[in-house]
Amino acid sequence: MFAEAPISGTEHAVPDVRFHLAASPLRDLITSYYVVEAPGPLHDSLHPEWANIRFGFAGIWEFEDFHGDDILTAPVATLFGPTDRGRRFSTSGGSTLGIGLTPLGWLRLVGGDAARVANRIVPLGDTLGVDGATICRALAACATELERIAYLDALLTRRAARSSSREELTRRAHAALVTGAIEDVGDFAAQVGVERRTLNRLCMRVFGFTPVRLLARQRFLRTLAAIRDHLDRPLSELIDGDYYDQAHFNRDFKAFMGMTPTAYFNSPREMLRRAGAERHKALGAAVQGLHPAGSA
Repeated sequence: MFAEAPISGTEHAVPDVRFHLAASPLRDLITSYYVVEAPGPLHDSLHPEWANIRFGFAGIWEFEDFHGDDILTAPVATLFGPTDRGRRFSTSGGSTLGIGLTPLGWLRLVGGDAARVANRIVPLGDTLGVDGATICRALAACATELERIAYLDALLTRRAARSSSREELTRRAHAALVTGAIEDVGDFAAQVGVERRTLNRLCMRVFGFTPVRLLARQRFLRTLAAIRDHLDRPLSELIDGDYYDQAHFNRDFKAFMGMTPTAYFNSPREMLRRAGAERHKALGAAVQGLHPAGSA
């Protein structure tokens, strides 16, 4: 079990985190819209997640860069590729609006090879068919938060009119990953209804990682979600059945989050703590990577 305790002598702002469902036709594509407002300094770590689009409206948001310098300052309109590890971030204060994409959302709204931007942060550019700077100006001109959501709903509904031959396979693969009832890559391929080589190509292009890596990531996220709600219970009762033992999970945790479970759960986690609670209340899943496939 873990004892929750703030880091002595460290001040952290308590952010406001709000989630909004997308319009009904978009809910297979977008896990949620979310707004983070930090009134002061904030330092936290993101979990491994599917791709996101983020718009910054105030403050400077800095993120760990896995492929270059240690810290990367996010542009005002940014595409975050899918990740297979936690990413540290910080801000001195500010606000941002994000769009969480499902794998199907990546396919329909973004397109392209997800593996090429996996664990990367890149300018949004005209990825959505409209320049990111233009979208930011339109969002800034909205009088209310709900007007911003309505603007994004309209923009993304037009974008979602595209279709892809990979949609049905993507739905099956996402559903299999979320259920967690996959024994190995062979079983994964069987559930999707394709050969292993076809599954590998699909996973790399749409999900960003190999089937083996995706199975390990989802196993970790399932355990993380179980632990965060039951910190008073022994870890051995909560870890996913696919782990050999607690030592196996501890190694995985450090590989995915860059720290031990004890260090993580004893850290302030002001944003993730608030986001997990609000996300679960609004959407029914505490972490984006476990968002149900095809949920409405």
